[in-house]
Amino acid sequence: MKALRVQWMLAIFCLGLAGVIAELSWTKVRVSIPEMGKKQIEPSLGQGMLLGILGGFRTVVADGAWIRSYVLWERRDRAGCEALMRTSCLLDPRARFFWENTGYVIGYDMAHWEIRKRGGYAKVSAEIQDDLFKKYAQHGINVMDEGIKYTGGNVGILISAGQMSELKLKDFSQAASYYKRASESKNAPWFVHFLCARALWESGETKKAYDWYREVWQKKLSNEDDHAPDDLEHLRFMEDQLHLALLQRIPRQSWEKNN
Repeated sequence: MKALRVQWMLAIFCLGLAGVIAELSWTKVRVSIPEMGKKQIEPSLGQGMLLGILGGFRTVVADGAWIRSYVLWERRDRAGCEALMRTSCLLDPRARFFWENTGYVIGYDMAHWEIRKRGGYAKVSAEIQDDLFKKYAQHGINVMDEGIKYTGGNVGILISAGQMSELKLKDFSQAASYYKRASESKNAPWFVHFLCARALWESGETKKAYDWYREVWQKKLSNEDDHAPDDLEHLRFMEDQLHLALLQRIPRQSWEKNN
């Protein structure tokens, strides 16, 4: 009996110690996270989350709220699903995963839920469907914009916002703006420069797209080990489409393949 009592006391001590460590950890990182105002917190308060007392357990509760949101996602409960997902975002505001996937669900899924709720694709006119797709896509992008702010300009969220602008809104100028911001990051992925140039091209600013892409290739990409041959190939295509004279084109490279 005495041994059992000692085990219980030891367990309680360990739980208390974990709480203290979690709170100290949260205090250290809190100063680097942007303040969440009343406007951002209010939508989550309906879930009964007492954000001020969670301290270092915020990430644990954020994960729990996210798992619960999947249940509501399967039920196509738009309001409940979004509320729980945004709760996760606000509890762990530096996590790319929550912001990006909340934007995805809102921007790609919820319009379909509403169309089905209104009677299905056969009953809802194509015009109304298009309005719904754009409405929810913009809402999803707005959520990603918040995520970009709280994560300090996460490249992945920037690219996701650009893709949604391109695929759902058909706003290539807006897409190019997101891609350009991503391309200027130190950890920009190799493909984002092409995404930006292509979006600019599709927006009708073909010469601007070529000039920007060319500058990036000459100042940065051409200095890589393989000289970014795929990007140069895209630039050659643009030169052909723009009917540039030989002297206006990038000089032929010694390693470049003959077409």
